[in-house]
Amino acid sequence: MKLTPVKLAPIRLAGRTRRGLCGAALAVSLSTAAAAGPLTAQANPAAPGPDSAQGAQPRGVPNLVLPDLRKPAQPSPSANGEAGIPATALDAYKKAAQALATSQPGCRIPWELVAGIGRVESVHASGYGLRTDGSTERPIRGPRLDGKQFALIRDTDGGRWDGDTEYDRAVGPTQFIPSTWVTWGADGNGDGVKDPNNIYDAALGTARYLCAGDRNLTDPADLDKAILSYNNSREYVNAVLEWMRTYQGGKVTAVPNDAPAVPHHPDPADGRSGTPAHAVVRTSASGSSVVKPEPKPLPQPAPEPTPDPIPEPRPKPDPRTVTRLAPLAERSRDAETGQELDQVARVRASNAYGDPVSGADVTFEIVGAATDARFPGYGDATTVTVSTDAQGLAVAPRLRVGDRPGGFVVMASSAGKDVTYRVNARLSATATADTLMCVGEQPLTASENGTFADRLRIKATRYGQPAFGTVLTATFVTSKESPAENSLGPYFPGDASGKAVRTLVLPPPGADGVITLPPIQADGHPGTYVLRLTTADGITLYVELTVAAEPAVTQ
Repeated sequence: MKLTPVKLAPIRLAGRTRRGLCGAALAVSLSTAAAAGPLTAQANPAAPGPDSAQGAQPRGVPNLVLPDLRKPAQPSPSANGEAGIPATALDAYKKAAQALATSQPGCRIPWELVAGIGRVESVHASGYGLRTDGSTERPIRGPRLDGKQFALIRDTDGGRWDGDTEYDRAVGPTQFIPSTWVTWGADGNGDGVKDPNNIYDAALGTARYLCAGDRNLTDPADLDKAILSYNNSREYVNAVLEWMRTYQGGKVTAVPNDAPAVPHHPDPADGRSGTPAHAVVRTSASGSSVVKPEPKPLPQPAPEPTPDPIPEPRPKPDPRTVTRLAPLAERSRDAETGQELDQVARVRASNAYGDPVSGADVTFEIVGAATDARFPGYGDATTVTVSTDAQGLAVAPRLRVGDRPGGFVVMASSAGKDVTYRVNARLSATATADTLMCVGEQPLTASENGTFADRLRIKATRYGQPAFGTVLTATFVTSKESPAENSLGPYFPGDASGKAVRTLVLPPPGADGVITLPPIQADGHPGTYVLRLTTADGITLYVELTVAAEPAVTQ
């Protein structure tokens, strides 16, 4: 098995201590790198199937007209043409695919697939007054889902999106049911609202829905399942795929949003008619728009049919070419920071005949901006390429999870095919704090012969999570600049002998990461004193305590 590591600059952690007062919420970081959250930008619910509310029952009438495959797609001034897409819709589809390339790189969704859904569901919102911000002048609504002609779905959104408080309707350019939008809705234009009637939001929601469940849409089986989950109809799948391939293979034209187009009505009871496809919009002398139909062309004699060309025989697939990469290990697993994992990703490479391909290059890549996971046996690389064995098998080398909690992905890829494996890393139970902070901001004061009323509480965290392996040593010192133990001032009550204790190793944190110190007693000497709290790694926090003099007693 051949191994080709890709080396990165090693990560070096430099310990350092910053000191400050508790009241100012001073935190000290062990690492020079800033903490970051988990990988995913949004949660990815389980993949919907053909029996989902969105796809299981009829929710309207899609436009199943297929493109004319007898000739290449030609530029058209209308979205009703083979390759015309309104400019705003085209921008929305491309931005949706770009967003998924970042949040779910293993999905590999093409924008042409989102466009295929938009074409079949609403002809890209053409004829509904599509605006540049993605909204439409007129709503796009499917039929009332009252169980008579279509599915029975009682109201779930209070009429917010579909204007119906009794039954739901599919809404927007990609015809989401309101209850489905609750799970898959997205804000595609960054205005803070997830609106299924806006084509930017609808396109991003559609892309998320199709990519659910770690699907890889370059796999024909995953692609088929994704479209069936949107509408459980083979005719629907065929229409979406034909339009997707038309857009992939032709010269797509971005037409004006207000280009003449016949709107598609998902609700068959909707009797509104749009501007005919052959109409021309002109401006009158008063400045108002006037729609005038062009004269219909005179019928022409049908051309003589020409025989179809005899197709050339297709070359047989090369048995050495990888056409499928099948996962063999669990696609998701839990781990702790600092843990090393064997065989986190295993795949089998096969050819078009289903036979294993030996000697094929398979690349394993750790993906995630916030993770410091590495392949320790290969120079702490994040990418390693191996060769498949005689059975077509390839296994990722041993992986070290790293110090940071959160999620990341290991992607196996070969010949344009890829499979992803997710690792969810939680903070180790033995992890020590990189930050110490006081719980509460009240000053700590006591009379010169009294006990401090408030128990001091310290929270120990690492990357923002409770660090249960933290061991703190508390010492009353002369000052922040002088680490020597102070022989005067506050102390921890000792054993039965009554000896004052001014250095104490504290118990480990509780479930919330908080360490509660024992009571602190004043010894009759008023003044300001300093308590130092430090970990074995040198993370330090100083706390000021004030002992107030008792008022003089007058005779």
